[in-house]
Amino acid sequence: MTVKQIAEQFYLWRQIEIAVENLLADITVAEFLEKIGNIPIKSSWSTRRLGAYVSMGGEPVCIRLQLAQEHDNLKQTFLHEVAHACDHLSRKAGQRSYRLAHGVAWKIWAEGLGISSQRCGESNAIRQLHQKRLKLVGKCVKCGIEINRVRCLNRNRVYTHSNCGGKIERV
Repeated sequence: MTVKQIAEQFYLWRQIEIAVENLLADITVAEFLEKIGNIPIKSSWSTRRLGAYVSMGGEPVCIRLQLAQEHDNLKQTFLHEVAHACDHLSRKAGQRSYRLAHGVAWKIWAEGLGISSQRCGESNAIRQLHQKRLKLVGKCVKCGIEINRVRCLNRNRVYTHSNCGGKIERV
């Protein structure tokens, strides 16, 4: 799937077109929209973030979305990541590199796309998914507390319980 396909599925492509037309003056709008529209969308397994814009070497790689989130939340997350892509691709040669992910330029794009410039969204569905994926991975030898994580503990490391200082034994 691509940005354009998802945007059309959510009836958001016209909203993206309007934002690009309003915010870009000297770049060919059609060419820019084609670049944005062709960015691949990949499903994410992450339960700690709702989405991510991925670029490498100045070029967009993909937008990752956690598709298990609520429908309205997914739309907002999608537009949030599209704002990152627009901000990144609208940078002119010689301008500061794309480093401040939620800076002034990104906020202008977010406003243009009609979304909040809030940095981190919340999703009950993702939170529940994260809780379901937790498993027992260790136990403190000193106080007996059980440690639950999504990923297992590295067997080549020694872990110490931050509260009591006891050694954590892998389960």
